[in-house]
Amino acid sequence: MSTFPELPPAPSGESLPPPPDGLAGIEERLRRSEERYRSLVTATAQIVWVASAQGLVEEDSPSWRAYTGQSFEEMRGLGWLEAVHPDDRPGTLHVWSEALASGGFYEIEYRIRRYDGVYRTFWVRGVPVREADGSIREWIGTCTDITDRKRLEDELVQTAYEATLRANQLEATFEAMTDAVFIFDSEGRILSVNAAARRFLSRVAPLIEREMTVDDYLAQLDLRDATGQPLAREQWPSRRLLQGEVLADAPFSDLILHMPNGCERRISVSGSPVRDDRGCVIGAVAIARDVTERYLLERRTHEALEALLALAEALVEIPRDLDGSQPQMTSALSAEPGAPCGQQQHEITHHLARLICQVLNCYQVVILRLTPENETLQLLASAGAGHDEPDGCWQRWLPVEHTAEPQLTCCFPPEAVAALRADRLLGQRGTDSGTAPIQAGERYAAVIAPMLIDQQLIGLIRIQHAERAHEYSTEEIALIKAVARLAALVTEHERLLHERAEARANELALRESNRRMDEFLSIASHELRTPLTTIKGNVQLARRHLQRLSLTEEQQAKLAVVQELLDRTDRQTGLLTRLVRDLLESSRAQADRLVLQRRPENLVVIVRQTVNDLQSTAAQRRIRLTVAGQEVAEGGEPPAIMVLADAESIGLVVTNYLTNALKYSPRESPIEVSIEREGRQARVSVRDQGPGLPPAEQQRIWERFYRVPGIQAHGSASPGLGLGLHICKTIVERHEGAVGVSSQPGAGSTFWFTLPLLMDAGADSGR
Repeated sequence: MSTFPELPPAPSGESLPPPPDGLAGIEERLRRSEERYRSLVTATAQIVWVASAQGLVEEDSPSWRAYTGQSFEEMRGLGWLEAVHPDDRPGTLHVWSEALASGGFYEIEYRIRRYDGVYRTFWVRGVPVREADGSIREWIGTCTDITDRKRLEDELVQTAYEATLRANQLEATFEAMTDAVFIFDSEGRILSVNAAARRFLSRVAPLIEREMTVDDYLAQLDLRDATGQPLAREQWPSRRLLQGEVLADAPFSDLILHMPNGCERRISVSGSPVRDDRGCVIGAVAIARDVTERYLLERRTHEALEALLALAEALVEIPRDLDGSQPQMTSALSAEPGAPCGQQQHEITHHLARLICQVLNCYQVVILRLTPENETLQLLASAGAGHDEPDGCWQRWLPVEHTAEPQLTCCFPPEAVAALRADRLLGQRGTDSGTAPIQAGERYAAVIAPMLIDQQLIGLIRIQHAERAHEYSTEEIALIKAVARLAALVTEHERLLHERAEARANELALRESNRRMDEFLSIASHELRTPLTTIKGNVQLARRHLQRLSLTEEQQAKLAVVQELLDRTDRQTGLLTRLVRDLLESSRAQADRLVLQRRPENLVVIVRQTVNDLQSTAAQRRIRLTVAGQEVAEGGEPPAIMVLADAESIGLVVTNYLTNALKYSPRESPIEVSIEREGRQARVSVRDQGPGLPPAEQQRIWERFYRVPGIQAHGSASPGLGLGLHICKTIVERHEGAVGVSSQPGAGSTFWFTLPLLMDAGADSGR
């Protein structure tokens, strides 16, 4: 339907009076009318178009061309459709064809492409211009840009939709809240309540009148504070909210409400005032929550916790022998089956049973342990009625024949054993000893609770009340489980204490054994050094006497065997001397009697002298020495590297490194010794081309008496005692340095140690 008003038909049978000035007047009126028309088009800022009676554009439209960028030739006829969005062209052409056919108004909305390629939405209107006979002479129309208006309308629609959706969500949330919500105005009149509030009111006291205020309603109730005292009117939640106070965990927010039926409910009230744009209070929202069950649960939990704390505090006061001075005492928790308990363990476990009996207020408590070897049940302690009976009497409630060592799997069916391992309680309903997982609210003659440590079953606690069928609530079941866990911790603690005492006794015995061994090694080393020195001196004297004798070639040939024997004896004596020296140094280190005389020393001199000494004894081997990357030639003077060290001890470290390199590397391979500065430290490295070390052995080689398996010394060299590297590590660490090795199997090894440079070395040179 057209939005244009219907125009009155042109008068028929009448002619307009001719203008007074004739034809010139008519032309002047036409000119003025055209000017008004063009001014109107310019003022409206719309696109104006003119089409023929057949719907074809034959007259120029500057506004259309300026907007679309089309030329007059491009827009002629139906060419203007090229500026219409492709999706809108079919509909546009259809509506335009219907308007041409009907001669009625033409109205449509479509998108027109701007000169820059952007499409904007236009509302297009066209009206026919008729001749005097009623036929259509032409069409005149306008295109109005409604993009911004349409976007605003869409946004308003979307905003209205979102607001409605949000309101529905808030309404659903408001109704679904489990807390009672009250909304009232500044006069206290209740405006709205949710479903929970309606249920709350139906239980307490329904609203008598819809216009009743909150204060009128509260006046019917007996409100008291958390201590049970009557609540003053000025402390009513409604009064405080309308005065601008926010109720959130504030004092007096928990109230006691006396119901008409005599029951007492605890209510927690929170809320906030509602303010207008000027900050004035125009109402309030109050939220009421029934916390009676929570309060009762908290009170029961607090009472249970107090009982457990009393149990724990009492157990803490149990005397314990922690010094391990009586390792011969056998713990009840680790004793062999049937062995008598020590007096101390007997008191601890029986005191634990008595405390459990007091905390649970039960008739009898029996604590059993489960042996880890074969899972047999053994009595630890009992308390309550019948605890003075013989030890075998506790087995009467077991579902098996009385045996000295009843096994867990024989006493309970598989499903009961699985329940115990899953930390579930078992209940016994009668004297038939049948068991089943316990259910809250059911009645049982006795309850069996598992004692677990790290999900491992270590024992059981059987609890029996005075009445034959006691109803166990959920809280009682939780308390029994907590007591069982605490009892498990206590018994495990006592077992660990006993094991610690035994371990401490074993450690002391081992220390004493090591001390005696080190003392023996020290004495033996001292005793062996004197005859070894004598033997070595005599061998050297004999070799010199043989060298001084004037002998014929025949006599020299005969004595060559003696000379070789003396050389071999000298070598073996030197090896034995080194072994004795290692034993002596190791015993000193272990006894903390290793004396170091640290003085300013040139590390290069110490290493060079050691290299020269070993080179002289192993002339067939090549030992290459480099300092700061430069090889040290014979007679050369490399730069000094000063350290605070005991020269003899550091020389021993270098000797051990070189001896190992010579011992475990091929005879034809060289040994590389390097000295470098690394920041504030000096680093000495000895590299060989031996078999190398696997990563797993690179830490263990520094241990005392450790030798890497599968690695053999070359030639006739002795493998040693496994003390050399341990002594090296001890000496270097006493010098505030570090040792290490870099090695790959089959690629040789590099043993190194570091020492602080003299500027950073410690001042304890007399240590």
